[in-house]
Amino acid sequence: MPVPKKITLKDIAEKLNITVATVSRAMSNHPDISQRIKDQVKLLAETLNYRPNSFALHLRKQRSGMIGTILPKIIHYHSSTILSGVIQAAHDLKYQVMICESGSTPEEEKSNAWALLNAGVDGLLVSLSNNTFSESHFSDMQNEGIPIVFFDKVPNSFIASKVSTNDYTGAYIATEHLIEKGYKNIAHLKGQKGARNTLPRYKGYLDAIEKHHLQANPAFVYECTFCTEEEGYEVAIKMMKKRSKPDSFFCVNDETAIGVLAALRHLNIKVPEEVGVIGFCNLKAGSYMNPTLSTVDQAGIEIGKKAAAILIDMIEHRNDASGPDYKHTIIEPQLIIRESSAKAQPVSFKKKVLQKQPQA
Repeated sequence: MPVPKKITLKDIAEKLNITVATVSRAMSNHPDISQRIKDQVKLLAETLNYRPNSFALHLRKQRSGMIGTILPKIIHYHSSTILSGVIQAAHDLKYQVMICESGSTPEEEKSNAWALLNAGVDGLLVSLSNNTFSESHFSDMQNEGIPIVFFDKVPNSFIASKVSTNDYTGAYIATEHLIEKGYKNIAHLKGQKGARNTLPRYKGYLDAIEKHHLQANPAFVYECTFCTEEEGYEVAIKMMKKRSKPDSFFCVNDETAIGVLAALRHLNIKVPEEVGVIGFCNLKAGSYMNPTLSTVDQAGIEIGKKAAAILIDMIEHRNDASGPDYKHTIIEPQLIIRESSAKAQPVSFKKKVLQKQPQA
């Protein structure tokens, strides 16, 4: 026997052709709502056997001192640094943190959000899944008065508070650094299709090349599927075996850049003398590579601290008459120059790759 659909505020709002916020205010006897609307809402709610959500009542009446955090992947250096910042800021402000992993699926992301709210969190911190193309479920929550702050992977058009890295600037300064070091044929290992940082990093790469009057080669641009060390290794091997080959690599993250370094080492190509490499993230392992990996630091801890502080401020002032002041806070990245891109002067590429074939 099928489980009957639970009636929500949205159902009542649609039947009365009013907003969810109006229904919510009518049910809480808000003075701004007319008595006629209040009576209509009450009657329809009774007719449909509507039962108020326990978490919504909890949010209106008191605070639990807990915030929920949703990330696509927890076992990831950048995510872990952001979480560290979230936990630090929450601890300083006397809040606890509950954490969920969406696995980069919008269904799990939505399920996590409701689970956290039903567990009694006061608000949500959300880094969107790469496959989330509609934020309507968060819109419903926001209309219920639930504080939400997006961080790292944030929606473009959704009106909410957001905290993110300036991905465009990070890519631009990384590419320009390679150009200033004398590299002219720069490959770019792009992020996954649909990932929210893929396009701004690609645009930063292209704009830096254009500014310095170089020619972008489409054959040197590869859209990653997994953005892993293995993929970086395989792509670099293929590119360096071709007649027309890059003299440097700007990678969407440090994992793919580490894979590129391994491939160049396998081919006996000197880094940075013959080929330069730069990543994005400032993965700790990069500082122990040989050569050490140049990268772009995304200030993960700062993103986490800022996002948590904004959310908790929204929680503690959610009853203010003026309502929330939504802002997009952009954290500027920092270029970390290490050995993999720090050649002293431009040198010509030797034909070593044509003579040395990789082992099977």
